[in-house]
Amino acid sequence: MSKCRYPSLDRLLESIGSVFDAYSVVLFCRNSSGSYDLATSFSLGASIRQDLSIESGYGLVGWILKNNAPLLVEKFDQKNTFLGYYGQEQEEHIKVFVGCPLPGGRGALCMDSKKTYAFTDKDQRILSLFAGVITAMLDDLGEASVSCQDQKLYHFLQAVYALREKYPKWSEFLHHYLDLLASASGYEFAFLVVSDEWGHNYYLEGCNKIFMPQTTTTPQTFSTGSGILGWVFKKNQPVIIGDGKSVLGRAPLFGRDVPVPSLNTLLAFPLKVHTRCRGVLVFGDKECRVVSEDIRSFAKMAADYLALFLENLYLKNRLKRLVGSLTPLHEDEESEAETDHSELLE
Repeated sequence: MSKCRYPSLDRLLESIGSVFDAYSVVLFCRNSSGSYDLATSFSLGASIRQDLSIESGYGLVGWILKNNAPLLVEKFDQKNTFLGYYGQEQEEHIKVFVGCPLPGGRGALCMDSKKTYAFTDKDQRILSLFAGVITAMLDDLGEASVSCQDQKLYHFLQAVYALREKYPKWSEFLHHYLDLLASASGYEFAFLVVSDEWGHNYYLEGCNKIFMPQTTTTPQTFSTGSGILGWVFKKNQPVIIGDGKSVLGRAPLFGRDVPVPSLNTLLAFPLKVHTRCRGVLVFGDKECRVVSEDIRSFAKMAADYLALFLENLYLKNRLKRLVGSLTPLHEDEESEAETDHSELLE
């Protein structure tokens, strides 16, 4: 770990390194002269050059800064490319590099590995979420300290990856994910509604606590033309109600005469999966609360992550069905395939 001017970021980069099993993670931030300083870093070794500044266009990090675009290098060729933050000897051992720009051209967040094919396109997209958290920390706090809400953001990201490993089954993961969202946001409810395979109706897929009475084994469905959540499906636009004064009033959440708690604070974000809105992630509370920018950003980040998770699940199910159409499944594989939540993503 480097001794940097931003000690509050050290723990975050260490978490990123642990999450992705990276060898090194580096953060470059723009200085007043227009070049980029190594703000902080985490590494399993001790070869990162300290007190380093780089120019836009210099090395792979400089390419990201110059083009303001993410970059994934799966086969690192020291003859034609270089990182710029190691000495020559250390770079010879690096196999994979991935990085993304901070929003607003503020800098770049990058990581590398000595393992071949260690990172994927999905890892690159998740890394961009961390970049967003870092930018929010720098913007809101003047690059000085970390607020309680900022700490929740990156502890949440760290906890989510632990959930993925501990609960590979979708239903178990979702329950714990929503419970984590409610706890981190401080809202009473966090739940997910999803559409059927035709996109005409939607139903409650999961909630952190009992929200809707379950009278039958088949979930109750609601038309995407009804309720506030139906509007989110139709328009593919979020709904946020939370100024501490306004209430939902007579506008039904699901539909008229549906026995659910009255929510006077609401954040509902659409989840786009394979070009379509397939779900809505909802945060709600019975109290009239002010939705701060921190909570708004947190909820959006949580929705983006879940959309990526479902997109990945969709692609896995498509691949499994394609392989299944070519090769007959064994009996035990058929049983396992039946437990997949593929109907959510068709």
